[in-house]
Amino acid sequence: MIGIDRRLLQNVDWPLLLATAGLVAMSATTLSTLNVGRAGGGVALRQLGWAALGVLALLVVASLDYRKLVRAAPAFYLLGLGGLAAVFALGRSVSGARRWIALGPLTVQPSELFKLCFVLMAVWILTSRWAQPPGGSAIVMMLPVAAVPFVLVVKQPDLGTALLLVPVLLALLVGAGIRLKLLGALAAAGLGTLPAAWMVLKDYQRERILVYLDPVRDPLGSAYNVIQAKIAIGSGQLLGKGVAGATQSRLAFLPERHTDFIFAVFAETWGFVGCLVLLTCYGLLFVRGFDIAASSREPVGRLVALGVTGLIAFQVLINVGMVTGLLPVVGIPLPLMSYGGSSMLVSLMGLGLLLSVRMRQFQ
Repeated sequence: MIGIDRRLLQNVDWPLLLATAGLVAMSATTLSTLNVGRAGGGVALRQLGWAALGVLALLVVASLDYRKLVRAAPAFYLLGLGGLAAVFALGRSVSGARRWIALGPLTVQPSELFKLCFVLMAVWILTSRWAQPPGGSAIVMMLPVAAVPFVLVVKQPDLGTALLLVPVLLALLVGAGIRLKLLGALAAAGLGTLPAAWMVLKDYQRERILVYLDPVRDPLGSAYNVIQAKIAIGSGQLLGKGVAGATQSRLAFLPERHTDFIFAVFAETWGFVGCLVLLTCYGLLFVRGFDIAASSREPVGRLVALGVTGLIAFQVLINVGMVTGLLPVVGIPLPLMSYGGSSMLVSLMGLGLLLSVRMRQFQ
């Protein structure tokens, strides 16, 4: 039986939980207005079911000492790699991508679950005795730890999730106190690999980048999603068109409206004011996460909080950026909003890690 010291409950971050509850409620409300494929309007109920499971996972993670989880990071990392590799043998292919594994009535996405494994593993490396302060030895150790899952995720293909590992890793390196000269060398090396990276991209991935540079390149093909998303967002204006008037969403002009492009659905329905409320909830979540990191008394807690907050923040930034046309489309869900059990579960487990750090700051 899981028990939580009553003294720890005094340090629960209630604003963080309030922002999370608001986002989940807005997700279910938005999904309830959509009829998606054979699932019809049942996606909202499924999302709430996954949210309930995620809350249980949040409570379990929050009740555990995050330092013990970091010590077990190598085991979690190897299990995560096993899940990524198992996709190629056991995975289900959807729209040309093999990213999901069916476990009875449930379908999980190992690349989503691996995100937290990666954060814990990176923290484990950066807080090891021989890696203090982080220098060349830590970088040498970190590169294969990041490169192996990067390649496995790209092969699925899931370029968006693979690229997400890069800014999260950089945020952790900065938080660990890496020298700016070494960080600049890493950035220069990364830029030097861009020509080679372009050559190995698949045709549709190159096309997404070209569409980003020229939005009217293929309005009925590769640019269709972004164009329809912009129309939906713009038509929402100040107060939105309401559920009945959101024609872009309800009449299915907007593809992937329940997953990657749910922000456009929300913007069309509730307008600028609704988006302001949504982004305020995310802002509160980020402020609380970074505050937990800043007020942590030891490096492990600081880096865990920074890694989890950065993981969620970068996903929000990339998703909103791609839906509004400010970034290329890379297929990253909007945390706590997009339909998807694995994404919801991982987001809530990450918040459980934040609570674990917060509740144990004063021990």
